[in-house]
Amino acid sequence: MARFVERHFAWLIFGIWVLLSIYLVIGGWPIISSGSGWDPDDELRLVQLRDFLNGQNWLDNRQYRLNLPDGAPMHWSRLIELPLAAITLLLTPMLGQTVAEIAASTAVPLLLFGAIIMLLARTAWRVGGERAAISAAIITAMSVPLSVQLRPMRIDHHGWQIAMAVLALASLFYGHARKAGLVLGVALAIWLHISLEGAPMSAAFFLFLGWQWLNKPDESARLFWTISAFAVSSLVLFFGTQTQGLGAATYCDTVSPPHILAIAAAAAIMLPGLFIAPQSKLARALIMATAGGVAAAVLTLRAPECLNGPFGTLDPLVREYWYVYVKEGMPIWHQDLPTIAFVIAAPIAGLVSCLVLTRKMDKPDRSKLSVIGLFSLYALVLSLFVSRTASVAAAYAVVPVAALIAHIFGLYRQSGVPKLRIFYVAVMVFLMAPGSYVYVVLNVVPQLKSADDARSDARLHSCESAESVATLSDLPRGQFLVPLDIAPMVLVQTAHSVLASGHHRNEKAMHDQIEIFRSHPDVAKQLMTARGINYLAVCPDEGELDRYAKKHPAGLWGQIAKGNVPEWLEPLPAKGKGIMVWRVR
Repeated sequence: MARFVERHFAWLIFGIWVLLSIYLVIGGWPIISSGSGWDPDDELRLVQLRDFLNGQNWLDNRQYRLNLPDGAPMHWSRLIELPLAAITLLLTPMLGQTVAEIAASTAVPLLLFGAIIMLLARTAWRVGGERAAISAAIITAMSVPLSVQLRPMRIDHHGWQIAMAVLALASLFYGHARKAGLVLGVALAIWLHISLEGAPMSAAFFLFLGWQWLNKPDESARLFWTISAFAVSSLVLFFGTQTQGLGAATYCDTVSPPHILAIAAAAAIMLPGLFIAPQSKLARALIMATAGGVAAAVLTLRAPECLNGPFGTLDPLVREYWYVYVKEGMPIWHQDLPTIAFVIAAPIAGLVSCLVLTRKMDKPDRSKLSVIGLFSLYALVLSLFVSRTASVAAAYAVVPVAALIAHIFGLYRQSGVPKLRIFYVAVMVFLMAPGSYVYVVLNVVPQLKSADDARSDARLHSCESAESVATLSDLPRGQFLVPLDIAPMVLVQTAHSVLASGHHRNEKAMHDQIEIFRSHPDVAKQLMTARGINYLAVCPDEGELDRYAKKHPAGLWGQIAKGNVPEWLEPLPAKGKGIMVWRVR
């Protein structure tokens, strides 16, 4: 079997990827055919892509149909749009831009998924052999936390974050120090450029390599090339995506001038130290401590506002009415029980697998497994504080679980006891997708059932679906006030503008929108006039509107919900599947 798998490994992985792609395309066809995304982030990314293809400057990532007339600054990297733009441009002459966009938005996540499957399978081979490699490929393909972020039309940056995290982990098992360091450094730089959410995990990789160098001076080469690649890549990405250089504004949600200065300062201290590679353990410890201390000091002095995290400076009103309701950004204890179990099941299975196998493997493989176990544990801890990072924890759990399945498969083949063989099969099947099984079991109990269980499917047929929102195109072009989650769909499906969406750098417009909905109608009219709002359009079952009605019954939406529509709002015929529309007189 080993020779067959080795000779045909790439084809086996390709076959698994093809079957997975067919399954995801069929399952996601309603979303694919609608030409929209799975959530507001996908939809706004599609709008950004269209603007870029229609001539918006590479260095200008503002969304000009938000927050008229200035537009809304976005925290997204143009880097994510490059493969989407390339495929769209290639296919547009043959298919037209609309179909080309759909093809690109389908192909890019699936290709990324294929790369992740290959990386995890290769890493599992290095740890547990060919059986573990094939098991890892199958587990990755079956992983719901991964497929949710890598399915067709999922064009937000989360899939790229997972890919960089997996590439970083895989690089730790490359034998050539320079190659490993270059790959790791570039992967971490891209990860941080996409989102500073990757900072805690990036720090863990540097600490791990630093610990290795502290204990073994000859490990300096890997760390040297990692820091070099990371520093150079960070500089290229920073100066290549904005015009103001070190004079640019400081943001706490992306790499800004203080972060670049901190990276440069740490590299300026570490690289000479690594080149010299002192034999004294104390000297190596002082070099690392000095580099880390200087970097922390630069960040503290230049960006003290970022010490409370990327959302530490968020407008309090926006935080109260929007941010705390973004469940994926909240700690695990803010989720319902089925979601909690689903999030932590795979990482826990990975950690249990590491513990079981430490007694079964020889020392070299046990050492590799310990490294993966360390990063799996750290990723799990991070996911407890920010739920959406659970995808990285699930990806890291794939390798140890695959290695355990390979071990159990060996026991299954050796056993002649039918009951024991059935037990081994049951354990292997469970380990393939533990989160899914636990989630299904908990959802059987009505009291524990997840409130968000069918949210994406329901959206396809709801008031805020692509088909429904597209009917707003019949109205003369203007600026709309709509609930935050519907706003990107309005931009995708129509030529209208909107005041705000759920994207935090546009917090001033978000603040004004919240004030309009919760203020007395007379005050709301003044705010809408000042903002140049032409239309108010809502899907009345939006959760955002419920909060306004409950907290502020005398406010604009509180009154409209009771049927008390102010006379300065002219009712228009309902649009789509129940969109209520008013024109501002």
